[in-house]
Amino acid sequence: MIYLDNSSTTRPHPLAVKATLLALEENFGNPSSLHRLGLQAEKMVKEARQEVARLINATPEEIVFTSGGTESNHLALRSVIENSTDKHLITSVVEHPSVMAVFEEFAKRGYKVTYLPVDHKGQVDIQTLKECLGKDTALVSIMAVNNELGTIEPLAEISELLKAYPKTYFHVDAVQAVGKLSLDLDRIDLLSLSAHKIQGPKGIGALYVKKNRNFISIMPGGGQERGYRGGTENVPGIAGFGAAAEVAKKRLKEIGKLKEKKGELAKYLQQLISDCIINSPEDSPTVLSVSFPKIKGEVLVHALEDEEIYVSTGSACSQKKNSHPVLSAIGVPKTLQEGTIRFSFGWENETVDSFWVAKTVAEKVKELQSLWG
Repeated sequence: MIYLDNSSTTRPHPLAVKATLLALEENFGNPSSLHRLGLQAEKMVKEARQEVARLINATPEEIVFTSGGTESNHLALRSVIENSTDKHLITSVVEHPSVMAVFEEFAKRGYKVTYLPVDHKGQVDIQTLKECLGKDTALVSIMAVNNELGTIEPLAEISELLKAYPKTYFHVDAVQAVGKLSLDLDRIDLLSLSAHKIQGPKGIGALYVKKNRNFISIMPGGGQERGYRGGTENVPGIAGFGAAAEVAKKRLKEIGKLKEKKGELAKYLQQLISDCIINSPEDSPTVLSVSFPKIKGEVLVHALEDEEIYVSTGSACSQKKNSHPVLSAIGVPKTLQEGTIRFSFGWENETVDSFWVAKTVAEKVKELQSLWG
């Protein structure tokens, strides 16, 4: 089996599985309880918080555990917007659906929302951002790495611009970046993470909240997570997240190996399929988006599945809707959008035979094109 859908989810690392099971089977107490079992669970949460913080070069006090990337995005965005008197919001046209949904909702409520355009590789237009920033801008939200293209957004340039707007909050959806890039948190106020993108369990994520930044959460409860996110902590998930974060931190410097494999696949696909189009930029860490004319992407996905190669047609959160807003934003024609496949690499792909994968894809593409109308 060759699994190349790691942007959708990753296979949990054995150490993450072990930590999760330990919390389920032995350290099953409530971290808020005062007895021994509660203290054991609390210790697991504390250790995991340290590992997640270390992964992004933050402090443990800046990590708030959530149920995943989507909740982290909503918690960050809604908390800022609903507690600000300013009514101007900025994001890009290629954000994750969980971010877009929040901005679309507040636009309907009468907020002024600016959607930054992107270039042909999906990178936001810094000049447009510079022109539309103002004293009434409550929030800027830009993802670190695009989930469909792998585009690395210019966070350093955005951060530099925002230094002139200290009131404006800067949120970064880093779900696809954590464990692949080193992030400078200097001018980032809020940052979303998800465990299952870095070989951790599903159903657990985190939100980085910059220390000393005023943050009034919309999810108070029993005082858990410093009052930022109420509800009994998901100790098994948190423990697995911590273990995965520790592994990811150790492997961060080796990410070039996966980038090299991605580059090999792109090269072989272009050699074997002359009319394919590469949508991803060369510096994309692990994602390769490719458009093939005269085929349906979902048909190719299932044809490759028959050969035990697993890929996707794009974001797992969008493909069932048969919608491709990111591809539209970078100018991919609708006819090619229908035939677009996303290959996304993970640590289990270090030794994958890129030429064999490309050869198999080429055979399936040519077979499907021969059946086209």
